[in-house]
Amino acid sequence: MTASPDILTIDVEEWFHGHNYLRHYPPDTWDDMECRVEGNTERCLDLLDRFGVKGTFFVLGWTAERYPALVRRIADAGHEIACHSYAHPEVFTLDEAGFRADLERALGALAAAGVKKVAGYRAPSFSITPPVHRYLHTLRDHGFSYDCSLFPVHHPRYGQPRTPRTPFLLGGAAAQAAGPDRDPLLVLPMTTARLLGVSVGFAGGGDLRILPRMAYRALRALARRQGQAVVIYMHPWELDDWRPGDVGQSRLQRWRSQGGQHTTLAKLERILGEGEFTTMGEYANTLRSDGRLPLRSLPLY
Repeated sequence: MTASPDILTIDVEEWFHGHNYLRHYPPDTWDDMECRVEGNTERCLDLLDRFGVKGTFFVLGWTAERYPALVRRIADAGHEIACHSYAHPEVFTLDEAGFRADLERALGALAAAGVKKVAGYRAPSFSITPPVHRYLHTLRDHGFSYDCSLFPVHHPRYGQPRTPRTPFLLGGAAAQAAGPDRDPLLVLPMTTARLLGVSVGFAGGGDLRILPRMAYRALRALARRQGQAVVIYMHPWELDDWRPGDVGQSRLQRWRSQGGQHTTLAKLERILGEGEFTTMGEYANTLRSDGRLPLRSLPLY
């Protein structure tokens, strides 16, 4: 399969939605917080416009409900709008009814902001993990055509290193029972490079912020040689000069949450200037038209 362009994705959420902050800023405090997502997302839009790049914005329903004009600005600039849940839950903490309720509320908020068709979903913190892999069928039932919630790495919260590293179609009896006339859900695992027998994430979040640029370039080249499309993921707050103060995090948590944040803009400018880019939706359509994707059934490991 020919190597694809890279894909830039943005999770449109506030800094306090991150799970490292949840103990200090639970959902019932969010409406009292200073919100910075609008200005920071505008910075993302300006950056992409400078380089002529179209990306995929995974918008939190909570954000869409409060900033519908921002959602429309993203769409009017030619970017893809996808779904990042409503309230940023860790999906593995929800039962199936709770997952469905959060999903439907998110879709309602996006529809109210003018987004009628949403093709893609990404779970907060890549939290569709093995105990809830069956929720992927719920995405298909709600009209999604692709998901990128699986991260096949070792990680204390969301890692699932035994799941596939490359795209596949979700099949099996449950998929057929949900509607045999509907195309299977396309699952797009997050990018990893296989190094010394270990799958390594490098293309987003703390990995991208903390890694030196040359390390990113080396891992990107390795991943592409291994047949991986490079999906970069970031958050608008990572372009912000402002940082939250001490909120009782450990040094390691603070490093993971904010480390390298001052380097993000310069790194992204280099990355955007060196490659070709597409959206997740366009990439998904290309894979489907190729016709050689494997069909996998649950469980996925």
